[in-house]
Order: sequence, then structure tokens, then C-alpha cells
Amino acid sequence: MNGELIYADAFAQYEAGRLADATESFRLLCYQHPLEGKFWFGLAASLQESRSYLDALQAWAVASILQTTDPYPHFHAAECYLSLQNKEDAALALQQAEQRTPNEPLREKIALLREQWLL
Repeated sequence: MNGELIYADAFAQYEAGRLADATESFRLLCYQHPLEGKFWFGLAASLQESRSYLDALQAWAVASILQTTDPYPHFHAAECYLSLQNKEDAALALQQAEQRTPNEPLREKIALLREQWLL
């Protein structure tokens, strides 16, 4: 099975709430294609939704390295940090996201997180 077919299956698993299956599928993809950012994004999202925040942070870090202009790995890393009650690193991650986003809706989400968490 090629990477795109596995990705489609992993995404469907994620969408269906089968997070353990999605996580394993995305792990396989990351192992087979370690330089493909969207596979790391899927792994990170699956781990975050599973509340495996420390593991998700590692995957978000790889995604941010592979997709240097994408603000979303930093934004979602901030969510993980906040779930771990780590406001300092969350604030830094939000700053990185904000520097990379021309996207007004994301800027609004960043401002909302800062307001809610007093960052």
C-alpha cells in the first residue's frame, strides 16, 4: 500500500474517532516517509486528541521543522503546553505561530487563547 493510500485511511480513522488506529497508521507513515510534514501533522493531531500531549509535542516539533512557514504546528503545540499547564512555553509557541500567520482567523484564535490563559 502506498503512502497516499495509507494517509487516506489514517485520516479516515482520525475523522471517525479511531485515534489509536490513526496514531499507528500515522506512525507507520512517519517511519516510511520521515520528511513528509503532513504525516507528522497527522501523527501529532492524533496524539493530541488522545491527550498524549508530550508525544504530540515531539511530533509538532518535527512538523514545524518540515513545514517552516506553517503556523499551525506552533499553535497546536501551544494547546498541548496549555493542557500541561505550561504557560511559558505556550506563550513562546503562540509567538512563533503569530509570526508565521497571515491568516486572520488564526490570529483571532491566538488572541483568544492568550486572553483565556492570561498569557
